[in-house]
Amino acid sequence: MTHSSSTPLAPRRSLRTGLALTGATLALIALAGCGPESSAEPTASAAPSATASVEPTATATVEPTATPTPPPAPEGTPVSLTCDQVLTADDVYALNPNLGEDLEYAASSAAAVTATTYGGIACAWLNQSSGEVIEVALAMPNESLANTLKDAALSDGEIVPTYGSAPEVEGYFSASSSTAQVFTRGYWVAVTDPGMIEPGDAGPVLDAVLGKL
Repeated sequence: MTHSSSTPLAPRRSLRTGLALTGATLALIALAGCGPESSAEPTASAAPSATASVEPTATATVEPTATPTPPPAPEGTPVSLTCDQVLTADDVYALNPNLGEDLEYAASSAAAVTATTYGGIACAWLNQSSGEVIEVALAMPNESLANTLKDAALSDGEIVPTYGSAPEVEGYFSASSSTAQVFTRGYWVAVTDPGMIEPGDAGPVLDAVLGKL
């Protein structure tokens, strides 16, 4: 009996073919695995946006406004002297024998009214012959009132150095109001006499009054 030699080869050929296919498949898979990886470029992360820094607004410093100090109110210290002490009877007689006390006197001159308003006194003597009245006003003004009185005396008259030496004695005379004024030792003395036409006319009365202060 004759046996065909092709029969036992068929399974081997199929096995080789399967092995070949299997090897080829593995090779392809291996090649596929060895290929360059497609890596996506990393997306650049957005840089954090810079936060705008807000500079603090400079606050203007308001300097406090200095409140001016008001000057002291015009005032006067009460005068303790009486008219008989300012000019005694002997003083009056020495000035003019015709002078006598004016029993109906009321302060009338600007100086007399001012003196009595600020705690001072106003005295008067009547000339029995002419009927003229001599007024003597005496006050103790504070600095504010004294400055006001000095300004008024200067604007209405002139400085008189013969009444005394400044600054211990400041003298003024006004021909328009027939008034002589002296500021000394805290006192203000004003003499008003219609008969006075020049500064020297008030000299004797002022000397007598100032000698009592």
